[in-house]
Amino acid sequence: MFRGILGLLFVLFFVNQSVLAQEIEPKGLFLEDTIKIGTPVGYSLSLKYPKELDVVFPDSLYDFSPYEIDHKEYFPTKSDSTHSYDSAVYYFLSFEIDSIQTLKLPVFILHSKDSTTVYSNTDSIILDQLVEEVPDSVAIEALPLKENTTYKNVDTQFNYPVLILILGILIVAITIFLIIFGGKIKQNFVIRRMRKSYQKFVASYDQIISDSATTPTFKAEKALISWKRYLEGLERRPYTKLTTKEIIKWYKVEGIEGSLKTIDRAIYSKQSTEELMPAYTSLKKYAHDRFNQKVEEVKNDR
Repeated sequence: MFRGILGLLFVLFFVNQSVLAQEIEPKGLFLEDTIKIGTPVGYSLSLKYPKELDVVFPDSLYDFSPYEIDHKEYFPTKSDSTHSYDSAVYYFLSFEIDSIQTLKLPVFILHSKDSTTVYSNTDSIILDQLVEEVPDSVAIEALPLKENTTYKNVDTQFNYPVLILILGILIVAITIFLIIFGGKIKQNFVIRRMRKSYQKFVASYDQIISDSATTPTFKAEKALISWKRYLEGLERRPYTKLTTKEIIKWYKVEGIEGSLKTIDRAIYSKQSTEELMPAYTSLKKYAHDRFNQKVEEVKNDR
């Protein structure tokens, strides 16, 4: 009897989720009729849904293949007494050569322990081909060939024994050099590569924070992605695949839990850049400390 009740509740839950997904219809639309290879084109995604639901649009970490995302614009949620309305514009790049290209995007309805994915309608766009036809071959008469019947003297002998002797001496010398200094050379190379990667991250991170043309919401998302990618490369851990809660739980990022949560909330709410500066600075300092620790680990690895 008890199992039957549980089974009935289980079925009712999924039927409810299915009906809910059918009531929600995301609308996707290309903002232009044609697309050129490597040129951004806008794609609008909008959704009207019951205001008691928690709905999330795909962010920059979502796999939009075969398209590449250039940037996107979020708009504030609008609500009335029963429904809410969300919309965003994504700007995609395409390097495909199909004459007609299509796209549909999902939205995620969040529940207590999982989520429901609902896809928008499929919209299509026409490729604007700049090269109409590529010839398979060129007639030999059209090739820029020149005749030259002048005799050219070619050496027919080479002192291979001397070459082999020189190569043997070089190989022995290089082997001895690597045995003596190879470890130190490798260590310096690794540290140099790490330092170059860190400097590149700092420059990119500071540029994102100081960019006055970027909205605070998009700036917070770009800064968090930049920070995750650097830590992923430095520590060989999948930061970009994890949520903020998972990073805090699994990697014990002491001292920046609050900063990560603050920036995470800013992605979906309005906060000024000035309010987020302490969080940005905290993440940058954490990356600097992890960089220094990794350098010391390489130096001590004999």
